[in-house]
Amino acid sequence: MSTAPQPDSGTRTTIITIFTSVFLLGSGSALQSSAIVLRAAIEGYSDVAIGIISSSYFLGMLVGSFLAILVIKHVGYVRTFAAFASLASASALAHILIIDPVAWTLLRLSHGLSFSVVLVVVESWLNVASPREIRGRVLSAYSLVYLASMGVVQPLLGVFSPSSFEIFGITSILVSLCLLPITLVNVQGTVTITDVRIRVMGVMRKSPMGTLGVFTSGLVAGAHLSLAPRFAQDLGMTEASIGLFLLVFSLGTITMQWPLGLISDRSGRRTALLLSSGVGLLAALGLGFSARPGPWMTVTAFLFGGFVMPLYSLSLATVNDQLLPQDMVQSAGALYVFYGVGSMTGPLAASAVMAHFGASALYWALAFILGCYAAFGVAWIHRVPGFLVRGQTESYRPYPRTSIFALQLFTRRPVQSRRGAPPGAPPSPPPGAPPSPPPGAPPSPSSG
Repeated sequence: MSTAPQPDSGTRTTIITIFTSVFLLGSGSALQSSAIVLRAAIEGYSDVAIGIISSSYFLGMLVGSFLAILVIKHVGYVRTFAAFASLASASALAHILIIDPVAWTLLRLSHGLSFSVVLVVVESWLNVASPREIRGRVLSAYSLVYLASMGVVQPLLGVFSPSSFEIFGITSILVSLCLLPITLVNVQGTVTITDVRIRVMGVMRKSPMGTLGVFTSGLVAGAHLSLAPRFAQDLGMTEASIGLFLLVFSLGTITMQWPLGLISDRSGRRTALLLSSGVGLLAALGLGFSARPGPWMTVTAFLFGGFVMPLYSLSLATVNDQLLPQDMVQSAGALYVFYGVGSMTGPLAASAVMAHFGASALYWALAFILGCYAAFGVAWIHRVPGFLVRGQTESYRPYPRTSIFALQLFTRRPVQSRRGAPPGAPPSPPPGAPPSPPPGAPPSPSSG
């Protein structure tokens, strides 16, 4: 019986080193995000101001992914990593030295940009260090490490109050420590980065339901990750309870990744998307109508994290089924733009709703967004009832919402040419696939 190839010791060391840096970086960034929202409310900032501050972080993430290409080409990988990790660490401390909403907006922009550039470096390194045969497993493990880092540090909010200096110092320490593994361990692989072309409308035409799922995920995740601490604070929860409350979301996300992926592989991508958005809608309504902390709110928080946060990965899997190998990189850039625009818009829109209707309106707004997407999904399935795989079906993988270059870890095996075909002849379609249209025929409508 054949076994999957195993990485050698040097490759394992490189992967573990990168995972360690990402865990430290993600932990510091997530803790900082929660602490800033709570401290902003303590300082008396309006909900709209908090939304703008939060949105600037996602703007920085989007810009940083593309800026990284230019910076790395000029100064190299190690110096890029060291410079922007240091900048991210400094921005965490600067928040407590300059307490002003405009300054915090610029600092969050700086942190998001720095965070994104550093992730481009480590993800590019991971892409080079991982043999093709195990890249799918590496991508899944990387995503789970990143998701875990976002949740496990949240209980520290109950140990160190956001009203004091200590929590901001800890975030700076965690971000600074991410430098040690990469700079001290002999990481294998020479990193190469190529320019990413963006074809926004092309990917939309290939998979409307998948592409809009990515955008919807950005809207919902951006608003939730930014403003959930403010929601809990308004309910009168203590800082320790808020940390545990945020941890519940992360536990739900990690727990439900694989069950939803199994449903996606066995029952269809679109079924999983409707299940994710439908249960997420109900969970959001449950959170919106929670009058006080208790078991009901804990259950709905777990369900929200478990069904809503994997929507990004499910949507990407749906799009990937419509792509050929040569389309992957260009489509990754376009999808990241859709997610980035959504994650910037989400906090702005949700904070405006909260300013008018109260903190509970955060999850009412998210329920409305999820309901609109679910309604579109039902209408699209009615219009195009058959799901046609145009590229190559792959098993579901969880994807981290970090940068464009994480998606380069998802590589397709080249389709083998049919036996006896001359070199350069197009590959034969997989069994059960519909025949190719004759030359000059209009393309069939997208099914994704």
